[in-house]
Amino acid sequence: MLKKIFGAAGEEVVIEEFLEGPEISIHAFSDGRNYKMFPPSQDHKKIGEGNTGPNTGGIGAITPLPFIDTQLLQEIQNKIVAPTLQAMSDEGRPFTGILYPGLILTKDGPKILEFNARFGDPEAQIYMRLLQTDLLDIIDAAIDGKLEEIKIKWRDAAACNIVLCSAGYPGSYEKGKEISGIENAKKEKDIIVFHAGTKTEGGNLVTNGGRVLGVSSLGKSLGESLGKAYRAADKISFEGKYYRRDIGKSALYFKN
Repeated sequence: MLKKIFGAAGEEVVIEEFLEGPEISIHAFSDGRNYKMFPPSQDHKKIGEGNTGPNTGGIGAITPLPFIDTQLLQEIQNKIVAPTLQAMSDEGRPFTGILYPGLILTKDGPKILEFNARFGDPEAQIYMRLLQTDLLDIIDAAIDGKLEEIKIKWRDAAACNIVLCSAGYPGSYEKGKEISGIENAKKEKDIIVFHAGTKTEGGNLVTNGGRVLGVSSLGKSLGESLGKAYRAADKISFEGKYYRRDIGKSALYFKN
């Protein structure tokens, strides 16, 4: 507030109920009448390990989530996703696209933190690793109001995406640091490296953002997927490279 970082928006304080619990990302395709759910995922917002430090745009995502059972997912559909889409339709504003509510699982049940009309990032990267149905076919079906006619298939696997950041992110950071090792990383099994904040300069690939690369992996289990991703991430180098080494840790050690 003193430094006016957010301009006029920082001149007002809003006191809200504090919500405590794990955050999850829910996505659903919608054609305005029908909807189809994605597997639930979890982004990691805090820059520091152990969920400490300032929020980021998201620096690591995982799916599946062992703490989300069929009953809880059904509750989220019945109490959040379906009523939201129905209310928009009732108001004459049927929603076509991807509905993405960010939720927090409190002791009183799931609560809405935010709504987005898009993919999450870095959730999109893991969904693209798991989606077997052609995305364009799903989009066409949603546009045409025929989502119920298409069967959406997801790969039976665990997926993760580890974001490699520039030093200083989410605060100020330097750009133009040369990147190496991506080809070596992609030699690891089931690895795809997504570019986020990069550009080519003088024939070299360099950093050009706070979130630089996303190292994604598949595995039979979440532990296997994370192990592959971290081995690949270690092969990539640029000055100031930073990434959390505890992505998915709480899910790995979850007990009913």
